[in-house]
Amino acid sequence: MMPSNAPAKLVYLDNNATTRIDPKVLDTMIPYLDEFYGNPSSIYELGSTVGRSMEKAREKVQSLIGAKYSSEVIFTSSATEATTTAIMSALEAQPQKKRL
Repeated sequence: MMPSNAPAKLVYLDNNATTRIDPKVLDTMIPYLDEFYGNPSSIYELGSTVGRSMEKAREKVQSLIGAKYSSEVIFTSSATEATTTAIMSALEAQPQKKRL
């Protein structure tokens, strides 16, 4: 909720810290933030339902980026995790390299 003395139009310049969620993404994600919040790696029904949805999402991304295998698409929980995954993958793919 905006304070009553807030300007009529907000200009947000801190997208480096966080960015507003696109309304289409929000609409897609609401069920997983509200009703289907289970751990996708779990074997119980709620979790496996979310896991199946994640696999469908992975396949959509695979198609979008032209990846050969869905296993090439990795979802991470943060920019730090994504960066670490990319660095570790680069090191594993080329162990003879001493510098990145």
